[in-house]
Amino acid sequence: MEKVRTGIYVSSDVLSECDDYCAQHDTSRSELIEQALKLFLATRAVANKSEVLVPELAECIAQASDDGITKISKGLFRYAVEVEMLIAILANTFDVSRSELKDIRREAINNVRRTRGKINLDDLITRNYAEGILDDDSSE
Repeated sequence: MEKVRTGIYVSSDVLSECDDYCAQHDTSRSELIEQALKLFLATRAVANKSEVLVPELAECIAQASDDGITKISKGLFRYAVEVEMLIAILANTFDVSRSELKDIRREAINNVRRTRGKINLDDLITRNYAEGILDDDSSE
C-alpha cells in the first residue's frame, strides 16, 4: 500500500506521550498514528452499525446459552434417573437404620466437598476395604 506524507497539528503533551510510547515499544510516530487512526475508524464503524450488531450479538449469545442450559438439563435428568434406580436397588437390598443413613449422608457430603465432586467409586471401595468397612472376598 502506498504511503502518503502529510502534516498534522497536535498538542505538545500528546506528542510527548506519543514519543514516550514509541520509545518504549520500538515503533515510529507514523506507525503509531496509523494504528491509532485505524482503531479509531474501526470503532466508529462498529458504533455506526451497533444498532444492528448489538441486538444480533445478544440474540446469538442468548441462543447459545439456552442450548447449553438445555444440554445440561437433559444430562442432569438422565443422571437423576440413574441415581433413582440405584437408590431403589439399594433400598430393596439393604436394611439401613436412620442413624446409619444420617452417618452415610454426612460422610458423602464430606467426600464430595473434599474431592470437589470428583469421587471415584474404585477409590471409595478401596478405602472402605482398608478401613474394614467391607470384607474382601478375594482373600478367601
